[in-house]
Order: sequence, then structure tokens, then C-alpha cells
Amino acid sequence: MELRQIEYFLAVVEHEGLNRAAQRLYVSQPALSQAIQALERELGVELFQRVARRSLVLTPAGTLLVPKARAILDGVVAARDAMSRARDLKAGSVSIGTMPEMSSDAVASWITSFRARHPDVRLDIAEAAGVRALCGEVVAGRYELGFTTRPVPTESLDFVQLGVQRLLLVMPPGSPAPPTGRLPLDALGDLPLTICALAQRENDRVATALRDVGVEPRLIASMPNRHAQLTLVLGGGVHAFLPLRMAVQARRLGAVVIETDPLVSVPFGVVHRRGALSPAAEEVVSQCKATLDTWYAAIEDLQAEGASLIDAADAAYDDVHRAMNPAG
Repeated sequence: MELRQIEYFLAVVEHEGLNRAAQRLYVSQPALSQAIQALERELGVELFQRVARRSLVLTPAGTLLVPKARAILDGVVAARDAMSRARDLKAGSVSIGTMPEMSSDAVASWITSFRARHPDVRLDIAEAAGVRALCGEVVAGRYELGFTTRPVPTESLDFVQLGVQRLLLVMPPGSPAPPTGRLPLDALGDLPLTICALAQRENDRVATALRDVGVEPRLIASMPNRHAQLTLVLGGGVHAFLPLRMAVQARRLGAVVIETDPLVSVPFGVVHRRGALSPAAEEVVSQCKATLDTWYAAIEDLQAEGASLIDAADAAYDDVHRAMNPAG
């Protein structure tokens, strides 16, 4: 059964005959008659009783088909409307996965401009235990987008790089800061560190960077998430490497934030299954990249004027998010 046959059947019913229905549909009457006969053969019943040369009356079977046919067309129209709204970003949803190194609160801060522009699109964000779990969920189709650091442990996904995550040393309030605002990694010595237990990839990156300069990491606390890390640091006696965005928040809460030399960093972005993304998912990626690119450009401009990385990031953060959020 074809949708065209259903449309023809209902047109004959509504216009009470082949002639007016054919005119309404802009088809020839013989073509319309043949389509109705083909539908009757396919269903194995007569839908109309021919009572005169050009008059048709619904049979009992035809009468039963009318509400079903209308429901089919209504469903098609509703589906087309839904797809149109999705194309126009007035409806639909995007499922997003994150991981400890690309936490959900970070992603939420990058998509505020999307939310302001497209308030009717639903965003479902969930956290995976690590990069392999995250990529597995994307491959399986449970997440349309997955925010992760590189490398990605599968070749079946496409990766869109959004930026480079820079990890800064966050120290307790009142800690002495180096005169230049920068601290060589090999000067860390036995500095006590706290880590996020789930952020294994990030922990490995920090440990490798320290060992590369001859420093053995002194890990004295493992916390369930970054917020717990920061709380412990603010309480005193322990330090942590945190991403630039969270380092800005830490400094505003009184922590001392130091840029190390060399800087510990790792590329990050979004993975998705190969093929076209939904319009909403494509727009999420676009808005995230726009927010981050704008922030990075503002940081570079301020650094060119002599500001440190943390000073530049702090100064640019609020202005960039206000500019990217048309709702204010």
C-alpha cells in the first residue's frame, strides 16, 4: 500500500466521486480509477460500489477504511511537521555524553548560547565513566555527541576538535606565588596533590609531564570529582591540576592559580558516528566551538598586551559568555 493510494482513496470519499477528486488531485480520471482499483486488489476487498456511470458509494469495507486512512495521513502530516520543526531547531532533542575530563558542567557552560537561541530543543546530558565507555555509547547510538579528550579509542567515530585543555596548578589560599606567576614543573618537588579518581586519562597526563622533568608525583588524596578536589584545595594543605575554566572559578574563590612551565595540556573535542548529524546536534557543536574560539581569541589578545594566562582567562570569561548568550 502506497501513501499516494491512501490520498487518492480519501479524495474520492471527500469529493464524492472520481471526477471531482481527479480535478482536485490534478490527475486524469482513468489514472485515479486505476489507482483505486489497484488498492482494492491489494487489500482484497471492494472499497466502492459503482451505482451509476460516475457515482461511487462506499462499501462496508470502504467505510471501515476511512478513519484508518485519515489516521495514516494525520500521522504523516505530524511527522513532516515534527521534522520541519527539527530542521528549524524548534523541536527535537540531542543526547550528549561527557566524561570526567570533559565534565557535564563544563559542557553546560559552553552550550548556554545554544540554549538561549533554541529553547525548545531538549538536551539530555549524561556522564560516562571514561573515554571507552563514552565512545561505546556513541557507537551504539545512545549518545549523538560525546565530549572527550584525545586520543579516541576507535576509528569508527569522527572527531571534531574544539580546543586544547590547559591544566593549571591550583594552590590553597595564601600560598606563595612565584614572582613571575609561572612555576617550572621540575620545581614542584614533593608538592602534595589531589586527583579526581575517575579522570584517569588526565591523571596519567599530569603524572607523565611531571616524570618527564624528573618529578615523582606525590598523590595524597583521591576525590570523586573535580568539585571535591577544589573543596579540598580551598581547605588548605593540598594542590591540584585543574582545567583553565575551573581554574578561573578556583581563583575567584580565593585559590592561588599558577601556570606551569611547560604547560600540561591535551586536545579535546566531540565524537559522533560517521554520517550527517541532526541539525540540532550540528548546531550544538557549532555553538560550543564559537564560544570556545571567542574565549581563546580574547585570551590571546589580552596575553599579547602582557596579561598572564589566568589573568586573561579570568578577564575574558564573563564578557565572552555574555556576548555569546543573546538572552543576557
